[in-house]
Amino acid sequence: MFSADTVLALVRWQNALIAAAGVLLGAWWAGWGAWARVLAAACAAIAFTASANAWNDIADQDIDRIAHPTRPLPSGALSVRAANVIAWSAAAIGLALATIARPVLGLLSVGVLTVMWGYSPWLKRHGLAGNVVVAILASLPFLYGAWAVGHPNAGLVLVAVAAPLHLARELAKDLDDAAGDALARRTVAVVSPSAARIFLLAALALFVVMLVPLVAGRPRFAIILVPALLLCALAVRAVMRGRTGAPTLFKLAMLCAMLAFAAARA
Repeated sequence: MFSADTVLALVRWQNALIAAAGVLLGAWWAGWGAWARVLAAACAAIAFTASANAWNDIADQDIDRIAHPTRPLPSGALSVRAANVIAWSAAAIGLALATIARPVLGLLSVGVLTVMWGYSPWLKRHGLAGNVVVAILASLPFLYGAWAVGHPNAGLVLVAVAAPLHLARELAKDLDDAAGDALARRTVAVVSPSAARIFLLAALALFVVMLVPLVAGRPRFAIILVPALLLCALAVRAVMRGRTGAPTLFKLAMLCAMLAFAAARA
């Protein structure tokens, strides 16, 4: 048997809640709408994040024995069989909820789940391409929220802003995990840490560029985005000095940016 805490650790419940918050922000940014559809889409995002993280841990067992030995699978707190049951159950629940939100979201989710399932064993091995894929996937909750209320185009704006920031975080995670990844993967950070830092800076530059048209003529919006930008600067400093912890700073920056967008829409 295993505890609820073990399951929560496997699915990384904090990330799952952030995905749900992304759906809510997407719906809010698009003008809101039928709350039942939004709720179904938010719960679907939680389920999809849970399945993606479980699949990631299943594929990364050998790597996590070095990089994250306290995770449920390498520590022995959870079996691979149990992790698979959790992952596939969450995927099925998420697919059903997405279909309830909008049938078209159910169709989209089939492709999303396929990519999520193949990410860790195959896509992540392809360096920057894998990082880009996961950055886009992590930004899709905004699209789900906007689509749930019938305005998907509004969500694409948030996806375009969020994806570069997610890409920077993924590159920072690879830099932190390079020692473990070197066993089985050829990530950018493993092949060339300096190149990974350059790509990270480029991703952040793109993030700022995507913000410019949104804050132009809106000084209050620009001001409330300052905490997110400061956290990004702190993350860059950590990366450039070879220190760990930048992914956490980027995650906090994402949360601050989401709050800023919610306030701006209000």
